[in-house]
Amino acid sequence: PLSCHCLSLSIYLKLLQEELRELREQPIDPQAEQEIIDSIEEVYYSNDSFDMVQHELEKLPPELNLQELEEHRDKLKRQQAAVSKKVADLILEKQPAYVKELERVTALQTNLQLAAVICTNARRQLSVSKEGFTEASLGLLSNQRRRQLLTGLLKSLRTIKTLVKNLLSEEDYPGAIQLCLECQKAASTFKHYSCISELNSKLQDTLEQIEEQLDVALSKTCKHFDVSHYTKVQLAYTLLGKTQTAMDQLHMHFTQAIHNTVFQVVLGYVELCAGNADTKFQKMQYKDLCTHITVDSYIPCLSDLCKALWEVMLSYHRTMQWHEEHDQHETTPTTETIRSKKKSDYNLNKTNAPILTNTTLNVIRLVGKYMQMMNILKPIAFDVIHCVSQLFDYYLYAVYTFFGRNDMYESSGLGLISSRLRTTLNRIQESLIDMNAPVHSAAEDRKEKVPSPHLSQLVVLTNSGTLYGLAQRVVATESLVFLAEQFESLQSHLDTMMPAAKKPFLQQFYSQTVSTASELRKPIYWIVAAKAIDYEQMLLLMAGVKWDIREIMSQHNVYVDVLLQDVSRHVRIPAAGVHVLWEHCIRLANRTLVEGYANVKKCSNEGRALMQLDFQQFLMKLEKLTDLRPIPDKEFVETYIKAYYLTENDMEQFIKNHREYSMKQLANLVNVCLGSHINKKARQKLLAAIDDIDRPKR
Repeated sequence: PLSCHCLSLSIYLKLLQEELRELREQPIDPQAEQEIIDSIEEVYYSNDSFDMVQHELEKLPPELNLQELEEHRDKLKRQQAAVSKKVADLILEKQPAYVKELERVTALQTNLQLAAVICTNARRQLSVSKEGFTEASLGLLSNQRRRQLLTGLLKSLRTIKTLVKNLLSEEDYPGAIQLCLECQKAASTFKHYSCISELNSKLQDTLEQIEEQLDVALSKTCKHFDVSHYTKVQLAYTLLGKTQTAMDQLHMHFTQAIHNTVFQVVLGYVELCAGNADTKFQKMQYKDLCTHITVDSYIPCLSDLCKALWEVMLSYHRTMQWHEEHDQHETTPTTETIRSKKKSDYNLNKTNAPILTNTTLNVIRLVGKYMQMMNILKPIAFDVIHCVSQLFDYYLYAVYTFFGRNDMYESSGLGLISSRLRTTLNRIQESLIDMNAPVHSAAEDRKEKVPSPHLSQLVVLTNSGTLYGLAQRVVATESLVFLAEQFESLQSHLDTMMPAAKKPFLQQFYSQTVSTASELRKPIYWIVAAKAIDYEQMLLLMAGVKWDIREIMSQHNVYVDVLLQDVSRHVRIPAAGVHVLWEHCIRLANRTLVEGYANVKKCSNEGRALMQLDFQQFLMKLEKLTDLRPIPDKEFVETYIKAYYLTENDMEQFIKNHREYSMKQLANLVNVCLGSHINKKARQKLLAAIDDIDRPKR
C-alpha cells in the first residue's frame, strides 16, 4: 500500500510540474501577484468545507449585467492563477527534500518487508521449540514438582496415621486426640483447598473413632481399675471438652457391668446344673434365671457372684477415690454460676446490641415524661405510676396474645406457662381488657378498660419458610424483656416517689408483672420449636427400625442424624432466647424418642442396647451444636430405656413413681419389655395399675 501511494503521488507531482511550468512561463510582476492574492476574501480561508460556488452565487445581484459578470469572472481567474503559481513555487522549492524523503520511505518499505519475513520465520521456529521442548519439559518439571509435594503429603499423612495408631495401641488417648486437634488446626488454615477440606473431614472422623475407642477404654475400668489408664481416659475427655459425657457414660457402663456380671455368673451355674436340657436360658430375665439354681449350687454360685460383684465395687470405689483426690487439687471457679444480683441478658455494645421495637422506645419515652410529671406533681405520683403499670400490662398482654397464645400448652406436659404468669395474664384480661368492645370505640365508652389488641395482617406466623415468624417473635419478646429490665432499674427511684401506704402496690406490680416478662419466652418459642421440626417424620423413621436383633450393633440408626439435622436449624437471637429455644427443641425431641420407643412391638436385649447407642449418639452430637448444659430431659429417655431390665415387682413400683410417662408408654413397657416373661394375670394386673394412676393432665 505504501509503494502504491508513493507512485500515485509521484505521478501527481509530474502532472503538477508541467502545469506549473506553463504558469511560470507567463510573465507577472511579483508585487502585482501579491496584491492579487491579498485581494482574496478572508472567507475563502475559513475552513475546508467552505462552498465557494454557493458563496459566489449568493453574491450575484438581483439584476444580472453581462459585463460586470465577465469582469468578476476575470478577477477570480487572476486570483486563481496567482494562488496556483504561488503553490507551484512552494512545491518546486521543496521538491529536493520530497525526493530525498521518498527515497527513505522506499528504503523503509524494503526493510519492513525483510523484517516481516524474518519475524514469520522466527515465529515458526519458536512454535516448533515450544511444542518440542518447552511444553514437554516444563510439563515434566511441573508434574515432578507436584509428585514431590504429593509424596511429601502422603508421607505426612502416613506418619500421622502411624502416630495415631501407635498412640492408640499404647492407650495414649490424650496424645492421639492432641495430634488430631493440632492437625485440624493446621488444616483449617488451608481449608479453602478441596483436598484439605476433605482431610479436615477425615480428621474429624478419626476423632470420632478415637472417641468410640475411648468409650470402650472407659468401660474397662468398671472391672479392672488402673490409675494411669483412667487418668489418660479422663484427660482425653477433657481435651474433647466432654467430661460430663464421660461421667454419664461411666454410670451407664457400671450399670451394664453389674447386670452382665451377675447374669453371666448365674447363667454359667444354671447351664451347668441343667446339663443337656434344651432350655433357652439366654433369653430369660435375671430373676427367672435365678429360680433354676439348685440347692447344691446355691452356695458356690452366691460365692462367685459376690466375688464378681466385689471386683466391680472395688473399681467403683477406686474411681470415686480418684475423683475425690483430683477434685481437691482443682480450684472452685468463682464466676455459669450463682449471681446475687440479676444481670441483663444484653451487653450494650456493637456486637450484641439490644433488640428493640418502636413501641418499646415510645413506652420508655413516655415513662421518662411521666417521671418528670411525678417530680413536679408529687401528690399524683401514685396515679401516674398506676397508669404506667397499666401501660406495661397492656404491652405484656399484647405480646402474649399475638405470639404466645396456644391451646396445646396443657397437652405438652412441659409446664410452659407458670401459675404466676397465668394468674398475671388472667388479672390483666379481667381488669384491663374489654373483650366485647370494638377496636375503634370512643374513649368515653371505654372507661377503665380498652379493646383487646389485634395483630397486623402484614405479620405472617404460619409460614414454615420463616420458621413460623421466629424473627417477629424474637423481636417482640426480647424487646419486652428489655423494657422489663429498664423497669427493674427504675424500681428504687419509683419507690421513693410512692406514698408509704401505696408501696405494696408497686412491689406487687414488680413481683407479679415485671418479673414475669422473661417467662413469656417459653410459650412463645415453644410454638416455633413444636412446628419447625418434623417430629412425625422421626416417628416414621423409628418405626422402620428392627429392634428385636440378636447382636449388639456398633452403628447408630439413620433417624438420629435426621433429627439432629432438623434441630441444628437456628437463628441469631440473644443467648437467653437461644437457650429457651434449644431447651424446647431438645425436650420435644426427647419426648419424640420415647414415643418412638413406645411404638416398638418387639425388642430384645440387643435392641434395647441399640436404643441406648442411638441416644448416646444423639447426645454426643447435640453437645457440639449447643452449649446448653445439662441436656434437658436426658433422664426422661434414659430412664425409659433402662426400664426394660425391670422385673415384675419393680415394674409395678416404676409405674407408680413415674407419672411423667403416658399410659401408652407405660403399657408398652409391660407388653414389650416384660413380654412373655410374665403370665396373663400379672400383665393384666400391671395394666390395671396404669389405668388406676391419677396422673395430671398432659
